[in-house]
Amino acid sequence: MATAQKQRDCVSAVVFPSKISTEQQSLMLVKRLLAVAVSCITYLRGIFPESAYGTRYMDDLSVKILREDKNCPGSTQLVKWYWRYS
Repeated sequence: MATAQKQRDCVSAVVFPSKISTEQQSLMLVKRLLAVAVSCITYLRGIFPESAYGTRYMDDLSVKILREDKNCPGSTQLVKWYWRYS
C-alpha cells in the first residue's frame, strides 16, 4: 500500500513539481495546468471523440488529456496551439 502511494506521489511530482524556482519552470507548470483544464472541459462536453484523449493518473485521479490524433484534426490543432510556445 505504501509503495503504491509513493509511486503515485512521484508521478504527481513529475507532472506538477512542488517547488518552482525559475521562470521556465513556472511557464511549464502554467502550460500543463492549461492542458489539463482544456482537456477536462472538452472531454466533459464531448467535443472530441474518446480516441483523442489519453489517460494520465495523478494521485487517485484518472485525468483525460487531449492528445494529437491524426483522425481528429481539431484535437491536433488545439494541442499544437497550447504547446506552441514551448
